[in-house]
Amino acid sequence: MIDEIIISAALLANFITWFFVPFEPIREYIVTKWVDFTIRYKLYFMTQWISIITCVKCLAFWGTLVYTQNLIDAILASMLALFIKWMLKYVSQHD
Repeated sequence: MIDEIIISAALLANFITWFFVPFEPIREYIVTKWVDFTIRYKLYFMTQWISIITCVKCLAFWGTLVYTQNLIDAILASMLALFIKWMLKYVSQHD
């Protein structure tokens, strides 16, 4: 039912957005540069696009949708990524 692409996309989205520490400086650099760019040129509507690399649901959904071009796979990857994030937070709180 859930194939390797959906599981991989969900895990990768979790690693990129918050769980894997070496990605954090890169993500913060991109976020600050993007926000500075949108404010400098008064493109405030484009500020929300940064949520694609900071939100686990968004990254899993859009990444899977672009890769597979299948809406159902993208929705499943998004839901699985959110569940994995919840599970990792729950386990890390109850150590």
